[in-house]
Amino acid sequence: MSNVLGVTLNDVEDSYEADISEARAPWVENKIDEAVRKLVHMIPDLPDRVTSGAIDPELVTDYVVKAVLRVVRNPQGLETEAEGDYSYKLRTLMASGDIWFPDADLYDLGFVNAQKSATPRTVRVSSPFLSGGLF
Repeated sequence: MSNVLGVTLNDVEDSYEADISEARAPWVENKIDEAVRKLVHMIPDLPDRVTSGAIDPELVTDYVVKAVLRVVRNPQGLETEAEGDYSYKLRTLMASGDIWFPDADLYDLGFVNAQKSATPRTVRVSSPFLSGGLF
């Protein structure tokens, strides 16, 4: 598979602490493409900014890989798990099972509605189609 930002399965494998099986590879590639589509939807000029050198392509790859690995590590979005006396809990956003990007990452990539913060939050995306600006 390929995407407009050139993020690959190898990029994810290089950062993942386990092996990605041949059977699971297509699913991970789909998650990579999903993350890229979401990021480009939020920052439409991102591919042009990467091509022009305005943004480091490796930084973009790092952020896409982090988003994908959050899902790869916990695809069902489990928040807690327990067996006998042992249990652990994940932060709700980390355990969502969804592709998402923290504000700090979006801010670094030039998303104007993002704030430079370490606190994850919802980002509103405005569109001229939704506000009636084009019709």
